[in-house]
Amino acid sequence: MHNQDDLEKAQKSARHLLRHCGSLQQNERLAIVHDSSTRDLAELIGVEARKFSPNIELCEIPVFDMHGEEPPLNAADLMSAADLVLGLTSKSMAHSRARLRSAENGARYLSLPDYSIDILTSAALNIDFRQQRDVVESVTEAFSKGEKVEVSTRAGTQISLNIAGRVGNCCPGFVDEKGALGSPPDIESNISPVEDASRGKIVVDGSIPHPELGLLKEQVELDVSGGSIVSMRGPRDYIEKLDKLFLSAGSPKAKILAECGVGLNPSADLTGNMLTDEGAAGTMHFGFGSNATVGGTNDIGFHLDFVFRDATLVVDGVTLIQDGEVIHH
Repeated sequence: MHNQDDLEKAQKSARHLLRHCGSLQQNERLAIVHDSSTRDLAELIGVEARKFSPNIELCEIPVFDMHGEEPPLNAADLMSAADLVLGLTSKSMAHSRARLRSAENGARYLSLPDYSIDILTSAALNIDFRQQRDVVESVTEAFSKGEKVEVSTRAGTQISLNIAGRVGNCCPGFVDEKGALGSPPDIESNISPVEDASRGKIVVDGSIPHPELGLLKEQVELDVSGGSIVSMRGPRDYIEKLDKLFLSAGSPKAKILAECGVGLNPSADLTGNMLTDEGAAGTMHFGFGSNATVGGTNDIGFHLDFVFRDATLVVDGVTLIQDGEVIHH
């Protein structure tokens, strides 16, 4: 903290995160799972949490290499015993089996990867998330009822997905029911398309939220056939980093198009951070790799998102979003 004003702002934002986003009630059990990179933030939030409940446990785990990895058993058990879990690690545990098990046991989960004081105190986090519930629910309902998705952009994206039989995920940025998953400031609706059916081209002109990539200065193009990336084009350093990341997964399953998401937070901008970028209104994202815990069948300890701007989203012939603007809900 630079000064007293910064500290008070961070404390107020922490209370908003816990009470408004996490729905933390008196005497509930809260587990804050963090790593060395987020220790100070975890302790600050823990101090605020103890003003509401004495049942607060902080658990530090090793730093993950990639989103979707499994936490150690002691952390997984702590998560499963909690009413509310804050996943405050540098990489996301949202797609882990430990997170799914905690949800099955009734824990609400706030997925807060790569968090910082800047995100905690940002305009994107300090909004009324409950006001956005209706639009998120309407897009999710369209996904759940739909069979065919078409996404296009003026930059050149043109891709079709099969979502028949899949259920959309409503992620309004707060959790108020047992097993619910939220990632404030991310407000999004997403669905896991049928894994072998996506086909087309994606032009990524926003970000690839990973520490080695982040905000893009130039576009990256992905060709998808049979549900998987078959080729990538773009600046050499981007492609080399992407090749290395996908290779690190140790399986071709990493290249399966696993998630189609729509950002719906009106106060979020692209920053290179996953939770602001995936939730930024006017953007969409495609996630590759794991989706087994969010309605799909691809089970792998890897998940990588690609965010692009000003998309048009059509579900079963009905245009929900036109050039980034929600027009049907």
